[in-house]
Amino acid sequence: MIRRLYLPLAVLLFLILILPVHAHVPVTVDHHYNMSNAFPIENPTKSYVLYGSLPAASDVTYYHLRMQPGDRLVLSLMNNGYGGPFPDMVVMGPGIPSGRIEIPPSITAPTGYGTALIQGHPPLRADYEPFSPGTIFEVANYSREISTAGTYYVAVISPANKTQYSLATGYREEFTPSEWIFVPMSAIETYLWEGQSILEILAPFIGVVVLGFILIGRRVQRQGKKPGISFWLASIAGLLCLGGAAITFVQMLHATNITGYTLEVIITFLFVLVPAALGLAALRIARQPGPSTLRHRMYLLAMGIIGLIFWAGLVIGPVLVIIAAVVPDR
Repeated sequence: MIRRLYLPLAVLLFLILILPVHAHVPVTVDHHYNMSNAFPIENPTKSYVLYGSLPAASDVTYYHLRMQPGDRLVLSLMNNGYGGPFPDMVVMGPGIPSGRIEIPPSITAPTGYGTALIQGHPPLRADYEPFSPGTIFEVANYSREISTAGTYYVAVISPANKTQYSLATGYREEFTPSEWIFVPMSAIETYLWEGQSILEILAPFIGVVVLGFILIGRRVQRQGKKPGISFWLASIAGLLCLGGAAITFVQMLHATNITGYTLEVIITFLFVLVPAALGLAALRIARQPGPSTLRHRMYLLAMGIIGLIFWAGLVIGPVLVIIAAVVPDR
């Protein structure tokens, strides 16, 4: 089974090299309605996507970035659908040339700062996000190379109430190990931000896990045996991996129903097929008669590591696979 994963792994690496994929670290932002407590973006050149909301039209969310000469300030403002509302953003900084359009009176720039108002417009199209499948509706963007060091501010505003928005910053796609591993958890927050209910998001996961657990329980009852803890850990982990793959698959269908199918969908398929293959392999190993062999345990350990890389089983599944690889049978 492990050998069968070599091909999809190689294909994924190839696609990452040739496709113009833009991966962002997802971050949920609380309300920041004053410049004095603006949300800090610690690494302004690293790709983040910040999810927030403006409950009232009078609300403003502020961000601040510490920029150095030679850095590029890259901003992309998005909403969660064609229907709007469409937020605006105000960029403020010591090296920002002031635009022709005056900024709203509710926003006061620091002394000596230039200001630029970038108005939001209805998105022309929806782009597809392949890693945590979803839709991207860009309403405004801004890019400028920085010549003056200092603290720069971005204010997100909206002419309407109840505005959902996301702000993508930076241009260097990089993840820390913890950021990469916990992307599935952040993706659930993103789907909630899009307007999906938690039941709608988790229904495929719950359905696969519950049905699988019933089938495994009936099989164990028919055999009249008492499996050990390693069996149950591997079995539950396998079901979790299958359930996670089901979430990704359903979200892919949800997104492509809006964006249509692109070449990047292949990447999403790999994030469905690899976790599903790991789940089936874990279930197969759990069914092996007799005590676990060293070979099976090494397989489980390798599968757990691969599962973490491919976001299988909402992180919990691969962790249980690794535990199943080391605990005694009974």
